Formats: sequence, C-alpha cells, structure tokens
Amino acid sequence: MADRLETLHRRIDALTDPDGEYAVVCPLSGKRPVPVRDASFGTPDDAEAAADLVIDYRELLRSVDPHLEHVPIVAGEVGADPLALADSDRGSARSRTVVLSGEGDGEWLTVDGAPVVEVRRDGEPLDDASVSRQLRSGL
Repeated sequence: MADRLETLHRRIDALTDPDGEYAVVCPLSGKRPVPVRDASFGTPDDAEAAADLVIDYRELLRSVDPHLEHVPIVAGEVGADPLALADSDRGSARSRTVVLSGEGDGEWLTVDGAPVVEVRRDGEPLDDASVSRQLRSGL
C-alpha cells in the first residue's frame, strides 16, 4: 500500500504549480484535503486530474482507516468561496437558498436535511431529470 500511496503522491506532485490558480477542495467547506493541503495547479485540467488522484489516494487510505472522513472532492479556482446558505423573507414564509460559487465541473448543491446533489458534470449543467433522480435517491 505504501508504494501505491507514494506513486499517487508523485503523480499529484508532478501536476502542481506553486503559482497555479486552481486547487483541489471540498466544495462544501472550501478546505483542501490530504494530500493537497498546500498544493495549487496551473490549469483546470491539471486540477481535475489531481482531484481524481486525490480520490484514489483517500480511498486507499480508507482501506486502512475506515473512519477517514468522506468528503466530496472537486477542482476549483484558488480562493473560490464554498457554498453559502442565505436566508430570505418572502411574504410570511421564510425560505433558504443555496448559492453556488466558482466555475467548472465541480459545482454542488446542498440544502439542510437533503442530499448533496451534483449539478454539473463534464463542464455542462446536468438536466433537471438527473438532478431530480439524485434528490429522490436520498444519498
């Protein structure tokens, strides 16, 4: 396992650019996961490739430590704000709205008490039926 982790880490390191404008983050918290806490990437493609490698890396770690936190991992612009929940008053009813920030393939939608829903894949917004299926699945 150590060899595989080292190989994944080397592949991630090869993609990094200290002056890059992209990072691998959790879209909910904006935090960068292990092993890319301080890494940045020069292109969206490099960041996407690194995100895939980070997912593999964390899955391998999880085989040893099943308590390793499961978090969504996406590529995004450095400094992009995580999702924010805004309250608004509409007449007498109070509603909650989710605000997406950043651009690219990794945009997610979350609402209190509801599943995390992917709203963009391969650079394109998902259709309403795909989002509805995700919501109905309750995952």
